[in-house]
Amino acid sequence: MAATTTSSPSTSQPAPRSPLAALRAIGFRREVALVIAIVVVLVIASIFRPQTFPTLNNLQAVMRNLAFDGIMAIGMLLLMVGGVFDLSVGGMFSMAGVIVGSLMNVNGVPTPIAMAVGLSCAALGGFANGLIVAKLKVNALITTLGTMGIFRGIAIFIGGPGINFLPDDFNAIGQSTFLGFQFGVWLLLFLVLLFGYLMTRTRFFRQYYYVGGNQKAALLSGMNVERLQIIGFMISAFLAGLAGIVFASRVESAISIAGDGAELRVVTAVVLGGASLTGGKGNVFGVLLAILFIALIRNVIIVFGIPSTLDQITIGLVLIGALALDTVVNRRRGTA
Repeated sequence: MAATTTSSPSTSQPAPRSPLAALRAIGFRREVALVIAIVVVLVIASIFRPQTFPTLNNLQAVMRNLAFDGIMAIGMLLLMVGGVFDLSVGGMFSMAGVIVGSLMNVNGVPTPIAMAVGLSCAALGGFANGLIVAKLKVNALITTLGTMGIFRGIAIFIGGPGINFLPDDFNAIGQSTFLGFQFGVWLLLFLVLLFGYLMTRTRFFRQYYYVGGNQKAALLSGMNVERLQIIGFMISAFLAGLAGIVFASRVESAISIAGDGAELRVVTAVVLGGASLTGGKGNVFGVLLAILFIALIRNVIIVFGIPSTLDQITIGLVLIGALALDTVVNRRRGTA
């Protein structure tokens, strides 16, 4: 009878995994990191400023301030998923508000018509951006830097330092509240749910992921990339204009420089929320968490009495950190 042989168990141990690989193995996501970061900020700020930071009034202020950047960030996310971006959103934010304010205050146009004209102008500006990028093949960075200056210039030309004494029915829109939160917050939540559904469940908006992931393959598969880019720019500009109009309604004034610096905060939030400058990835719920995290950081700067000049520095550091993280993750995935 043949002797049976038993193999001895191997004494070799598996190679240790890197921390990044271990995190991926347990399903670690950018959204989880953002939730942890938000909780840490909330706990630390509440400990050191218990009389001011964790109050309901401060929470309401945080939500009011993040709503408008959040609305713009949704449009920016759509573009960045498709592989382009729009630096003119801050200029459009200001221009749309000033156009509506001027029509109502100077020309006596009824509020609904003035708002419709302002939103139409915003969509038209986005259409111009899309035509230049998609049809003329001009780099999106150069295009939207140029139109950013144009939109800001139009806002200042029409509105000067700003337009005050806006109609009461217009102001009531942005100042209306439900469950303690103003209209802008609920508008943001509605848009998050809407675009969360559109970008994950509808064929048309899913195309942006394919275009951003591999534009040549998208073209070969029959996708109309130019049309998608033009529509994306129109949606981005429309949402920026909508945010600017609602902001003017809330503060009862169409301020010509209201959107200055918004593009930096919006791009930072979208990248921090999981989108990539190379396109093809990102989701609206990650962006919402990133917007909340940035708003909390800005609020901490105010509550702790830190000079406001550090605000832009902080946002810039967050953007660089998010881009560095995205680069490292992409490299590790490429070599995995």
